[in-house]
Amino acid sequence: MRLSTPNYLRLSQVKSLDVHYGGAEANVAASLSILGMDTKFVTSVPDNELGSSSINMLRSLGVAPIVVTQGSRLGVYYFEHGASERAGKVLYDRTGSAFSELKKGMIDWETIFKSADWFHWSGITPALNLELAEVCEEALIVASRMGLTISADLNYRPSLWNYGKKANEIMPDLVKYCDVLLGGVEDSEKCLNVKLSDSDTKEIVFRKWMETFPKLKTIVSTARYDANASSNGISAVLWNGKDMLESKSYNISHIIDRIGAGDAFMAGVIYGMIQWPDDSQAALEFATAASCLKHSIVGDINLANVLEIKALIDGESGSRVVR
Repeated sequence: MRLSTPNYLRLSQVKSLDVHYGGAEANVAASLSILGMDTKFVTSVPDNELGSSSINMLRSLGVAPIVVTQGSRLGVYYFEHGASERAGKVLYDRTGSAFSELKKGMIDWETIFKSADWFHWSGITPALNLELAEVCEEALIVASRMGLTISADLNYRPSLWNYGKKANEIMPDLVKYCDVLLGGVEDSEKCLNVKLSDSDTKEIVFRKWMETFPKLKTIVSTARYDANASSNGISAVLWNGKDMLESKSYNISHIIDRIGAGDAFMAGVIYGMIQWPDDSQAALEFATAASCLKHSIVGDINLANVLEIKALIDGESGSRVVR
């Protein structure tokens, strides 16, 4: 559950907070469902009104939740909207949540994956505690054995890695199962334990990643430029082991809500790679446009549909009312 400040107030100023439900993998699942794909989301929530509300939200967007009901807390984070040169700020409150109490053996992955083609996870899950890192590995072993395409978003959040393990001690053993990876050059040493030199270009970095993790076939990465909390330029690249593809760039002049933009991009990558398996450029353009549109939508989840995303790719802007 996200509790965010209204009207660009600071957390120290507010008397009330806006409620949204979401989270990295949930956002991807919901976005894919809106794009017309059948999605399931595996999670754990408490048996109370907040747990029910979060699951009902996913159901309302067409996601089929697979839920372990336990504990008494739903994970929470607080988001202070930034503005202009004041950055946005996130405070996590996830200790003791139902999700953080998941352990190996609690989820029947083989049954879940029987009808699945693709499994997506993010680095936020193993960041919470060692038991969740083990659950993630358990899922990845089964998904790999059953032949699913596996993707991950590194989603490095240094404030979450506080249980005595560094990300680069845990993540390499999980990323080795992946076919598709979303991350940035800055994640290389902190997340993947892949050492870089000052002269390494992005292409060289991604080559090193593929050498370290031979199962990787596709690496995607987003970029922001001329950026502050209110306006950004965004673009993205895709490395397929041979060519570095570049997307078109978008200038976002007034950001409504940037939370979930990376998840919108990841959902776009998955959708594009399934729809156009032989056209990586089309998949990249679709993902970048999806991420661009997410900046205009309040909440964690990208509510843009396929037609809206394709319209943006084709050059249609928000300057006219659609009638």
